[in-house]
Amino acid sequence: MPEPNFGQLAQRLLDKGIQPRIVRRAVGELRDHYDDLVIAAQRDGMNEMRARDRAASQLGEPDLIVTAMSAQRALRSWPFRYPRVAVVIYPLACLLLLPAAPVVAGMSHASAVVRWGTSLLIAGIFTASLLLVLQLSILFG
Repeated sequence: MPEPNFGQLAQRLLDKGIQPRIVRRAVGELRDHYDDLVIAAQRDGMNEMRARDRAASQLGEPDLIVTAMSAQRALRSWPFRYPRVAVVIYPLACLLLLPAAPVVAGMSHASAVVRWGTSLLIAGIFTASLLLVLQLSILFG
């Protein structure tokens, strides 16, 4: 049996809606358990390759792990448990947070915002004064 791909297992669990903190913990525990099984098999006199094969077979099929974890509703993140609520909440959150994005970006780049604001103010005053001169020349010309 090939060595388990824990990165792929983590991605499959995340795709099924399992909470990221639970995925990190479960994959970490599975990796530690796999390493312990390899060490135990090597202590029994097996070479490294056979020890890894034995540990992988004892650990079980990744499909069964994914199926068992995704069957438990409590392990899922809330958007996967309540998809209808998430469909309403996510757009509303974006609608409320979208206007705050420039403010947050502006706070972290205050000097650039001041430079741009000053440039726009000067350009606006210059344009307004040119338009005023044109209007006055039309009016009195």
